[in-house]
Amino acid sequence: MLLLGDAMKLTLGPIVLAAALALANAAIAAPAVTVSGGNVVYVDAGGVRHPLTTGGGFKEPAVAPDGHTVAFIHVDGATQSADEDAPTSLWVADGLTGKARKLIGHHDSGDMKQVFMSYGGPVFSLDGGFVYVTAQAWATSGAVHQVSLATGQEHFIIDGGVDRVIRTGRWRGYLLVQRHMYWPAPREGSYDPTYVVRPDAKQSFMVPGTDNDDGVDHVTPWLKKNGWQAW
Repeated sequence: MLLLGDAMKLTLGPIVLAAALALANAAIAAPAVTVSGGNVVYVDAGGVRHPLTTGGGFKEPAVAPDGHTVAFIHVDGATQSADEDAPTSLWVADGLTGKARKLIGHHDSGDMKQVFMSYGGPVFSLDGGFVYVTAQAWATSGAVHQVSLATGQEHFIIDGGVDRVIRTGRWRGYLLVQRHMYWPAPREGSYDPTYVVRPDAKQSFMVPGTDNDDGVDHVTPWLKKNGWQAW
């Protein structure tokens, strides 16, 4: 014989369990990084803060696809100037262990494609094995470089500034790069379209609608229209 109380338990059990799971999931946030007082802090899934650096001068942290590897920029020099021309270095750290190391410093070979003095905007590759950064190069354009986390080796990919990496869909793994272009004669002037660029630069194309003054505003709608994600 099924009592009323038992029936209520059978009916409410799944509902209560679902609610409990929902609350538990809501309490678990995705790992994140922040900058506090010029130092990078990793915030784990439980909300616990883990300082990754000391001494200040650190900025622009980015989290790898694994959720715990972090890349960030250090403004080198005693004054740690906020000047965009200040020399910088690229660092990586493990948010779980707190261990940080300098991956690559600044240098100038004289070749504008190899100048690596002031740079920033780190973005991880699809598999997390590389970091893309934008280095200052020409007067009107930066230069996108790829840096290996395993070896620290870097090389030039394409002129422009890296924005994001496409994570899903047909072009997953490709970079979104804003470039500085000039209209062909007889038209005068320049524009800054966003290109989809393969990591080895052997294939690229312009994101539709970005060849105008508000072109950057067309990138996110284009991704959303195709159901693709990029970060």
